[in-house]
Amino acid sequence: MTHSELQRDIDMECPAYPGLITLLDAALYRTFEGQLTATVSSANATLSAFLQVKRQSNKLLQACRTAIPRLTVSNQQPLQQQQQQQQNLLKNLYTMESFAVFCMGCSSEAISQITTDKLASSANLSTGGGGDNATETTDSSTSSSLLPLSSSPPSFPLGLFSSSSSSQIPVDFSKVIPQSSKRSWEEVALRLTAHQQHDIRKGDCWESTKLYCPDYVWGHESILQCQRLVRSMVKHDAVLCMTLVPVLDKHVLPECAGNTREVIMNVFENIMVLLKHDVPLRLQQFRKGIESDALISKRLYLVKNEYRAPFRAFLEAHLHFQMAPRIELVEEYIQIHEETDNVHKLELLKEKRRHVNQKVQACLSNGNFVKALAMEEKCEKLEISMATMLFPFCELARLLCDGNQIVGLVEVPGVLEGDDFLRMQELLRTLKNLLYKKNECGSSSTGIRPLLMDLQGISRDPSFINRNAVKEEEEESSSMSLMDQQRLSTLCCQLKHIGMLGTSNRFVIGKKDKESSHALIEACTLFNGDVFSKVYRDWYNLCKRQREIFNKVDGVENTLDEIVKQMRQAEIETSIAISSKQDLFLARERIHMLWNDRQQKFDVLEETLHDCCLREMDCRLNLLPINEYVVLSLPNIQSVAGIFDIGMELAGEIVSSC
Repeated sequence: MTHSELQRDIDMECPAYPGLITLLDAALYRTFEGQLTATVSSANATLSAFLQVKRQSNKLLQACRTAIPRLTVSNQQPLQQQQQQQQNLLKNLYTMESFAVFCMGCSSEAISQITTDKLASSANLSTGGGGDNATETTDSSTSSSLLPLSSSPPSFPLGLFSSSSSSQIPVDFSKVIPQSSKRSWEEVALRLTAHQQHDIRKGDCWESTKLYCPDYVWGHESILQCQRLVRSMVKHDAVLCMTLVPVLDKHVLPECAGNTREVIMNVFENIMVLLKHDVPLRLQQFRKGIESDALISKRLYLVKNEYRAPFRAFLEAHLHFQMAPRIELVEEYIQIHEETDNVHKLELLKEKRRHVNQKVQACLSNGNFVKALAMEEKCEKLEISMATMLFPFCELARLLCDGNQIVGLVEVPGVLEGDDFLRMQELLRTLKNLLYKKNECGSSSTGIRPLLMDLQGISRDPSFINRNAVKEEEEESSSMSLMDQQRLSTLCCQLKHIGMLGTSNRFVIGKKDKESSHALIEACTLFNGDVFSKVYRDWYNLCKRQREIFNKVDGVENTLDEIVKQMRQAEIETSIAISSKQDLFLARERIHMLWNDRQQKFDVLEETLHDCCLREMDCRLNLLPINEYVVLSLPNIQSVAGIFDIGMELAGEIVSSC
């Protein structure tokens, strides 16, 4: 084989398109893989330790939420005293439950820190969508949950309702100004699969956030963040509570049915062994591995920045050029203005403007577009109606819940016990996070969107006790499935039981909240399950019909995004049609400047990538230009796996594709 033939074998051709950085990072890591063995192996060991913490925390959470304490209170005692004794017995159990939830959150954050490339995350927009100029690429058909088209992000009244201190029932929701809620959209995004999240975010991502090539800054920041999370977990109140067992010479957890208490203690001990011995040891090994490979990892950090900077500059220039009107359209109107016959010129401009106005009106009068907007308005009114009915239950749940731990609910033999008691506790935890104003910490309400997704069986997290959280295959008909109807019926029965328990004084409520609780309980007793079920079914059918409108008809794409795109192009042409000749010349000059800037940045990118690939990877990269008007979106490159993808999949974790 001649030298020229060998050289052609190692030449690569690739367009300057999102996803290029993924290929470059993967190729760079393969080149220096042998010199990064200590870093990657120690990082995998650290990741495995945090995955074990997450699994054990999940087991602890399930054990705490399925525990049914055995109470030894006497029936001869007053009801208020029985409730107080039961609360004291359950306090430590709920503290242990909060510890499990906290450890799951911290371990998930640590896993995210280890598996995420810090350089890539800084190049992407937020999950809730970009700014005003961000390209909207959300397709309503990609989500597995049935929600209105405005669900990305949603645009119905959220986070604007009275807090738990308010006792005015009912609240007039019709006067609330609709606003979008980022937290509600995050709640929706968390329940989507990796493929659905990629379909939604592919227009907001320029680079994959997965780690394909380790570097020194990534390792150093990951170690610091993980150490901070471990310190937070070992300082939890549950850890201090469990250390008092030998001192008090009695068990701090109440006796539970079966061997639940022993299971809780065993799992807790496993977590503490991981947090005090295994995880710190793995982090120390991780630090040693980073230090041993510091020379090469620092070099890789510089190389990654070297080709990322011109790539991001080129993509920004590409987007700026796309935001401008097409040069052909501006040239067409300039030619009309250069007509010598003024009468003919005015007639052409008048005809053009009339034609453009017809395009705008055609988009606004599109049958599917009008139907979708009408259904969106009806969905919003139905959501407000459901929120009005659920509001007293949400306020009552906030009175019964002390922070995030204690639910002031008493088990009633023959009425509320066993699994029904656990389901009622889970419902109260869900309701207390719905329909409240933004608090001092800045967190806002998620509205009723999480409850609507629960009714459709969309799983939130495998640790939640949801017996009916299995999502069945979606039916082709617009009617609700049997599982959805059963979930709706169960919810209505539980809400009725809340009113019954309140009137029979089965709630543990402080003296200062007694007065406001009476008004809330009275409002809860007025709940009509049949009316709520009818409103929900109407909302469900409207959302189903709204999605069916924008399906493909006779092979023609008739999506909402396509209609919006046509309307935007028509509005741009309208602004050009009413512009003067001088303004058109300025616009043409500006477009040429944008095109020249884009071309110059492409040349810089091409030269930089050519030098980097030849110097670092011993190959030639022929960078291909892309069309000026192509829409940028991150492709799903399944052939290239991240460094930790295999380990995450073996551990049963969801691996994001973007």
